Amino acid sequence: MAGKTNPVSVTPNQALLKMTAGIVVTWLIVGALLFGGARRLDWGLGWLFFAVWGLLKLAFIFLLRWRDPALMVERATRHENTQRYDRLLVPVYFLLAFGAILVAGLDGGRFRWSGEIPAAAIVIAYIIYLFGNGLASWAAGSNPFFSSESRLQADRAQQVIRQGPYRFVRHPAYLATVLLWPVTGPLLGSWWAIIPGVLAALTMLMRTGYEDRMLQAELPGYADYARQVRYRLFPGIW
Repeated sequence: MAGKTNPVSVTPNQALLKMTAGIVVTWLIVGALLFGGARRLDWGLGWLFFAVWGLLKLAFIFLLRWRDPALMVERATRHENTQRYDRLLVPVYFLLAFGAILVAGLDGGRFRWSGEIPAAAIVIAYIIYLFGNGLASWAAGSNPFFSSESRLQADRAQQVIRQGPYRFVRHPAYLATVLLWPVTGPLLGSWWAIIPGVLAALTMLMRTGYEDRMLQAELPGYADYARQVRYRLFPGIW
C-alpha cells in the first residue's frame, strides 16, 4: 500500500500553474452552472458567491506556494497508491457539489421555488461558509501532509500531526467541507440546494471514516493519537 507512487512530479512553480489552471477551469464551470441555471446575469447573490468562491481558492493556493512549496507539489501530483474508495467517492462528491450549485441557480436565480430567503439566513450562511474556509486553511497550514488524495505518504515520511485544529478533531478539513456544502444553497437564495449539498457532505463523512481506518492501520502513532483525540469530526459526537 505504501509503495509505488507516480514517478512524474513537478516543480513548485509548475504545481502553482497547474493548480491555478484547475481552479480557473472549475471557476468557469461554477459560473456556467450558476448563471446557466439562472438564465440571467443580473443576479447579485450569484455574482457574490462566484467572486467569493474563486478568490478564496486563488488565495489558498498562492499562500500555499509561499508557505509550503513541497505540499503544493504533493497536491498537484497524482499517485498510484491513492485509496480505491477515494477514486469512487471523489467523483460522486464533485457531481453532488456541482449539482448543489446548479439547483441553486435554477431555484435562487430563476424559478424562485424557495421564495424569499431572509437576509439574516444568508448572512449566517456566509459566516458558516467563511468559518469553514478558515478552518480548512488552518488545517492546511498546520499539516505538511495535507494531500488532496487519501493515501499513506510513505514517500514523504508522513507523521501524525497533533498541532493546530488537529488538537480538537482528527479531520478538521473534512469538518470544514461538511459545513460548507449544506449552506451553499442558502448563500444563493435556495433551500432546495441544501439536499445535494447535504449529500455532498455525506460523501465526505464516508471518506473520513475510510481514511481514519486506513491511517489507524498503517500510519505509525496514529492509533495512539486517535485514543488521545477521540473525535473524527464533531467534538463530543463522532
